[in-house]
Amino acid sequence: MTISPVQTHFIKPLLGVFKRPPGADETAYLKLLKEKLSRFDERDLAAAADHFAVNADSQTWPQLSACLRVCEEVRVKREATEKPNVPLPLEREVMRMPEDAALRILAAEGEALALKACDGDWIVSLVEFVQEHKRLPDDREAGQCRAVASSVNVRIEEHVAHAPEDHFVGRLIDGIHAKRKRVAAAMKDMLRQPVGE
Repeated sequence: MTISPVQTHFIKPLLGVFKRPPGADETAYLKLLKEKLSRFDERDLAAAADHFAVNADSQTWPQLSACLRVCEEVRVKREATEKPNVPLPLEREVMRMPEDAALRILAAEGEALALKACDGDWIVSLVEFVQEHKRLPDDREAGQCRAVASSVNVRIEEHVAHAPEDHFVGRLIDGIHAKRKRVAAAMKDMLRQPVGE
């Protein structure tokens, strides 16, 4: 007959600490412990026994629920230290396509739309849409791209009106305009190149 790991690693080390079961029947209590704690690893059982030995404040065995709780806590701590620290992915994290790839998609599949966006000053919104969704927008989504660019323009005008001397805001606005010019120039250059280059 094999000896239970619960008997060896949990009950036996605590026999010198605890003398009375929490109920009237010690045999039934120990049998229940062996049954309910059998799912835990030997290391977890031994660590839980150490916990109870150090924290014992009476000679009465702990309640079964306390034994289960401590064994589970020890198991979780052990597994956390054994597993490599892998960062969890952010919820719904979207991998954005590189800007030059989005420009190539627009040049190959949406030349007219790309030219409208360059001329209408909403090319950055269009490129960002393609980067995120990895496809051209439909008519409704293209309208949303134009609306995003318009709302940025409105905010720029509001900031200029309310804080014309704010150098930080001025640099931010200059950065937005520079990005628009850079992306529009890159798009127009790509449209001038023959397909396949």
